[in-house]
Amino acid sequence: MAAMPEDVSAAELVEKRLRLPTGRDAALIEGLKFCYDLSETDAMILFELLKGGEYTVDDLKEKLKLSKATINRGLGKLVELGFVKRVREKRSRVGRPRYKYYVDNPEEIIERMIKDFEQCAQAFREHLERLLTEIKKIREEKKASES
Repeated sequence: MAAMPEDVSAAELVEKRLRLPTGRDAALIEGLKFCYDLSETDAMILFELLKGGEYTVDDLKEKLKLSKATINRGLGKLVELGFVKRVREKRSRVGRPRYKYYVDNPEEIIERMIKDFEQCAQAFREHLERLLTEIKKIREEKKASES
């Protein structure tokens, strides 16, 4: 899988519209929100990290023009989901520890998302098939009782 071009902004990737089989347009963020409860800003942070490199909260704050609190909240969720890794920054001074955040293997993360989306689709398919079976059964019972 090719790396993302540097000049593609995280916002552009999040907001990219896709045409669904129903003819409806949807943004990738809508799927990410549904499957992982990611906000648009969480997705922007993730897509920025998928491009490669290690970032501090301050780096991401500057790059994405978001508040530190928003960056910290998003990074916490992404680390919890296993999309992002965190490593303690080596410092010579005492004080609060600082961390760098990165995506170890972007291809693996994207492949995981693809697999998760497929599993979501399969779960819905199975549920709809059960619904169809129940509707057929109810219709047959109704038809039999009318005879």
